[in-house]
Amino acid sequence: KNIAVREARQGRILVQGAREEPVETLEDVIRLFALGNVNRTTGSTLMNDQSSRSHAIFTVFIANPGRRLHSKFHLVDLAGSERAKRTGAEGLRLKESVRINQGLLALGKVISALSE
Repeated sequence: KNIAVREARQGRILVQGAREEPVETLEDVIRLFALGNVNRTTGSTLMNDQSSRSHAIFTVFIANPGRRLHSKFHLVDLAGSERAKRTGAEGLRLKESVRINQGLLALGKVISALSE
């Protein structure tokens, strides 16, 4: 499913379109992580039989209401950048590669801007 990552006021990161699932145990976390991984888009290229064709974001929010403490972190797995010539990509696969590379370029610009 497509999502949109946005920066809100005061630097908060919003992941629009993502699903929230409350968990109680580590086993619940692992199950959801595995489910998300199974649902990722993959495709075959000349370089890789199971090439990741999608980015993934897994956000963990830990709250302890009694102590008014909370933490949030994002695990991000980006689809790999492959040269179209080497993968033999054509048609839809080539369009996917272009979108993946555009996303990686945008991320690079964000990281560069944050480091200044």
